[in-house]
Amino acid sequence: MSEGTIVARKKRKDPEVSKKDTPGLKETLTFYSELADLKKEVLKSSETHTHSKKRLLDIEIHINLLTRLLTTLCIEKFGIRALTLKRLVRRIEKEVFRDSQIMELESLYSLSHPTPKKTSASPQKGKDDPWEQIS
Repeated sequence: MSEGTIVARKKRKDPEVSKKDTPGLKETLTFYSELADLKKEVLKSSETHTHSKKRLLDIEIHINLLTRLLTTLCIEKFGIRALTLKRLVRRIEKEVFRDSQIMELESLYSLSHPTPKKTSASPQKGKDDPWEQIS
């Protein structure tokens, strides 16, 4: 055997070894299909986010208009003075804040508090129980 034949043998690769070393076409295609699915989900969530922002802006505008309408009605039609209306709004804001804190504490308590276990019923005392006569 000469050196040329040894080199030629080293250059040849066994087909079984090459299949194990490189990822298959099937794995590559599944990777790219999963990547495409992720891109679709990102685009969908981006569109949802944009739509939500628009809706939130519309709601804020609507609330501002309703606030102006209510303020105008209270001052012009009901005859409430501006300072009285401000005090009333502040009081309502404090009550809402307090109520929201109470609701939050109640929800935290219900989450942290385990459900009460059923207590075993106390044994029934007989009619001729001697302890009843003693006491």
